[in-house]
Amino acid sequence: MSHLHIPDGVLPAWLWGGGLAFALVALWVSTRATRNESSRSVAWRGALGGLVLAAMAVELPLGPIEYHLSLVGPVGVLAGPAAAFQLVFVVSAILAFAGHGGFTVVGLNALVLGSGAVIARPTYSRLRMRFAPAAALALATGVSQGVSGLMWIAVVAVALRARPGAAGLGRVALLGGLALPLWLAGVLIECAVAFGLARFIARVRPDLLPTAAGIGALPADRGSASR
Repeated sequence: MSHLHIPDGVLPAWLWGGGLAFALVALWVSTRATRNESSRSVAWRGALGGLVLAAMAVELPLGPIEYHLSLVGPVGVLAGPAAAFQLVFVVSAILAFAGHGGFTVVGLNALVLGSGAVIARPTYSRLRMRFAPAAALALATGVSQGVSGLMWIAVVAVALRARPGAAGLGRVALLGGLALPLWLAGVLIECAVAFGLARFIARVRPDLLPTAAGIGALPADRGSASR
């Protein structure tokens, strides 16, 4: 459930078009919010985007299905809400070129992934008041995956209702019940990866992680902020 693997021509135009329009508006808002960032911050964002793209290209076998890591939790914490949404929008577009879903679902995928990425840093900052960095990032990742999963389910449910002759809601509920344990296993993997990543960062570059009291500037911006 990391993102939508739906080819072009399946979803109704009003659904993917509305999702794309909303995603473009969110992209414009996020661009306005980050317009004063330094070039080093843009490079930092690009490095995180490359990490997400590499992670999502790897398929982890979970029984009869294959799961793609999304890393929306760690990236949302490290990049911040506005930059994280820009990042997942670009990654969603690149994934469409790679065949991970059609071009018409780029906007919807950006919203599915971006919803989790945007909530990750505020959640981490709250949790950091009570937990160590590794535990806080793991729990924030779980929350972000839950939000993205709900968005994924909402899009699929709307698409099924809009298609005539689609499977009944009873069968959809049965399929969802069977897939739920596999999705939970994927979330646990995401949380475990986030936990290990946070432990590593806390040892080598703890300044990359936001503090509990508030969200400071990225390390790339601290030089310019002090001038």
